[in-house]
Amino acid sequence: MARHAILGAALLLAAGLAPAQSTPAGKPLFTFRSALWVNLHHFLYVLGRARNDTPDSRRSAVANAPADTQGFDSLTATQRGSWERAVAYYRKNVSPKDAVFDPDLIAMTNALAAAEDASSLAGVKIPADMRTVLEDVAPVYRKVWWERHSRSNRARIEELQALLGRYGQPISDLLTKAYQQSWPPEGLTVQMCAYANWAGAYSTSGRLIVMASTDDGMAGSEGLETVFHEAMHQWDDTMIPRLQEAAQRLHADIPRDLFHSLIFYTAGYATARVVPGHHPYADPLWARALPGHAQLDQCWLPYLRGEGTLAAAIDRLVGSFAK
Repeated sequence: MARHAILGAALLLAAGLAPAQSTPAGKPLFTFRSALWVNLHHFLYVLGRARNDTPDSRRSAVANAPADTQGFDSLTATQRGSWERAVAYYRKNVSPKDAVFDPDLIAMTNALAAAEDASSLAGVKIPADMRTVLEDVAPVYRKVWWERHSRSNRARIEELQALLGRYGQPISDLLTKAYQQSWPPEGLTVQMCAYANWAGAYSTSGRLIVMASTDDGMAGSEGLETVFHEAMHQWDDTMIPRLQEAAQRLHADIPRDLFHSLIFYTAGYATARVVPGHHPYADPLWARALPGHAQLDQCWLPYLRGEGTLAAAIDRLVGSFAK
């Protein structure tokens, strides 16, 4: 799916000449982090889901995680035992939770992201047994995986920063205008992890955004679209009630995931408008996974092209589902 990896590599060469992408306060639109604890946490999470044989563990963004074992043979029996206990703990206690919707897991992930590369997890608000497991296994992760994972993270961050330097500001301007929202003055922080979840990226409450550096679907302009897609989820608390209010007023039965289709459509449109040759990420998904493509073409696209107001566009879109 990385159709624009070559473009991203070319932009790396020009990154020093690229205009800054910034908030009205002059801070970057996105700040990227590659930190140990949140990377270890996500790796164990996807391995636990693989052990549980969840259907999403076979998705391309995470399917290769169990085979990510280079250097494992160098571990002692004690170290292997520590790693096995950590995976078993996650399999039972953490991996059954949904990374996007489970409030307890979201709180844990936010806490571990805030811990960054701290020498210990003392004072971090996670369950005591989870803290013990992670602190016990961290030296094993550092020895076998962390250098490789952090190298992958750095490469993806450099690629995205170059793309953002060239294209970030006009995409941000299109999206904030369309949704009539302001970009956070402090910008948004993205946790770059070797693995994230089955989708390769996700966003939750608490302004948590996670992207996977080992997922080819997050490369090039597709990764650029994705980081803006995840940022748009931070406006869900505004847009979802607007859609629901219009649906009630217009007696329309809208698809539950219409808000998500709206993000896919809008982020894809904005990126394609700005990045030459970009194909929206959702193009192959409309026929089999996303609702409302025809209605968005008819009712939302004219608004994105400058016709009418947001309120009128929402009413047209929602009204197209009225019985």
